[in-house]
Amino acid sequence: MALEFNKVVAVIDVDDSLAETVFDIAKQMTAASGELHAIDSNPYITTFESPYASGALEADAKAHEADGKRRMDKLKELADTKGGAAKLAVLEGNPSRDAASYAKKNNVDLIVIGSHQKNWWKRLLEGSESSDMIREAPCAVFVVTTAHQKRAKA
Repeated sequence: MALEFNKVVAVIDVDDSLAETVFDIAKQMTAASGELHAIDSNPYITTFESPYASGALEADAKAHEADGKRRMDKLKELADTKGGAAKLAVLEGNPSRDAASYAKKNNVDLIVIGSHQKNWWKRLLEGSESSDMIREAPCAVFVVTTAHQKRAKA
């Protein structure tokens, strides 16, 4: 018997190579009568450098809004392609903190997230959302690795 959970959240970066695998595994681990949620995060990144840069804040806000729409469109496309009836959301801010908060608010049983298994130097410089998620999560976390993805494709 496979593990099945009532409420599962797939934390997806639509621009990441693990996106489809994370969605597939989350779908497989969701019970037939359960709920699948697919979420992405749209962190606000500003290019604003000077108070004298006219219109920079407005341009950043428009770019942020456009990226949020693009991420939602890609989430919809992924869900449609994979045949998953999922609740979709694009969250604002820090991916691991926002996903953990989303999971807590929605009483989620399992979070599925991807990991590229960075070495300690890359984690130090770039950070690791999957490691942060494990610390922040209010429920079980299933980490999909690049090694698993390679084995599954072979």
